[in-house]
Amino acid sequence: MEIEVLFGMITAVIIVSVVVGTIGGVVKRGMDLREKRMELEAGNRAPDAAPLLETISAMEKRLRNLERIATDDRPSLSAEIEALRLEDERAASAKEKAQ
Repeated sequence: MEIEVLFGMITAVIIVSVVVGTIGGVVKRGMDLREKRMELEAGNRAPDAAPLLETISAMEKRLRNLERIATDDRPSLSAEIEALRLEDERAASAKEKAQ
């Protein structure tokens, strides 16, 4: 009788181990699939970032120029502002022609 109980317990442990291992494998594959899907979605969004980075770079350049102009006491300030305005208009028209 004791051997039958022992074999029953061993069988139960084996069955539980197989079931838990199978479920763990399925969960791991599901998580890997989700991670790969997220990487692909992030990769698809990467081209959208290029125009934003270009815009940020242009804004940083303008901000540096404005900081320099604001702290400069030369009388040619209005001429420099006008030159920056013209440069910005040329860049915008060149960008429109390129599109």
